[in-house]
Amino acid sequence: MKTTLVVLAVLILLAGGTVALVNHYGGWNALTGKAWAVTYEVSSEPAQTAVDVTYTESADRFRKEPSQTHSVSAPAPWTYDAVVNAGEKASVTATPKGDQVLSCRILLDGIKDLARKTGLPGREVRCETVTSS
Repeated sequence: MKTTLVVLAVLILLAGGTVALVNHYGGWNALTGKAWAVTYEVSSEPAQTAVDVTYTESADRFRKEPSQTHSVSAPAPWTYDAVVNAGEKASVTATPKGDQVLSCRILLDGIKDLARKTGLPGREVRCETVTSS
């Protein structure tokens, strides 16, 4: 009888510890793994000019967290491969440093167009899409 009570007490402690750990790390629904591999592209006319680019990506494909925003100043054409969790927004924005015409694209797995846009001379261009879950 004592052995049964000890085993039962150990099982209750293990179950309680498991629940506490899962809740500490964001709950049962926080762990995912569903993510999209996207490629952001920015091009300019005339080519080889500097642009300011802002884009989003997920910090961790296995955690359900909001996407992070990053900014860089880079020569166009500019390309970046990112991971965006399912259900989150994939976004790239480019701002010219002069009167160039900018275009942006978001590709799924480097192949399928998810978003494409060409801006006006000297104006910001933005491509975005929400990934399906």
